[in-house]
Amino acid sequence: MSTGIFSLIGLVVGAVLQFLFSRHLDNKKHQRDLRAKAYADYLQCVSEHANLGHQRNSAEGRQLRAKTSDSKCRISLYGAPAVISAFAKFERLGATMNTNEQCGAFTNMVAAMRKDALGNSSVAPADLEAVLLGSRHAT
Repeated sequence: MSTGIFSLIGLVVGAVLQFLFSRHLDNKKHQRDLRAKAYADYLQCVSEHANLGHQRNSAEGRQLRAKTSDSKCRISLYGAPAVISAFAKFERLGATMNTNEQCGAFTNMVAAMRKDALGNSSVAPADLEAVLLGSRHAT
């Protein structure tokens, strides 16, 4: 009789632990997905801003600024501390890519986003800069 009770207790405890562990992993995955989406949305906005040109005051430009603000807010909520720190440095420099320092700050921010979203997936900064900004900017 006591063996049956212990088996039942073990089964219930195992099921509860499995449920809690599975829920924890699902929550972590959801958070990681939110961060990665916010990062990708911001980078897409940067690309769209670069291609918008002189139409910044158009309805499309205003909509893009709103979309950019939304992605920045989500990064401030979900982003890793290293990403927010790199992002803040890029913003303090003017959030443009007119100087080598600004280009480097942008590249460092994207590298931090990659590390957060992909784990320990590092690439050479010069390679990342060449992909992001073209070979003429890469050092």
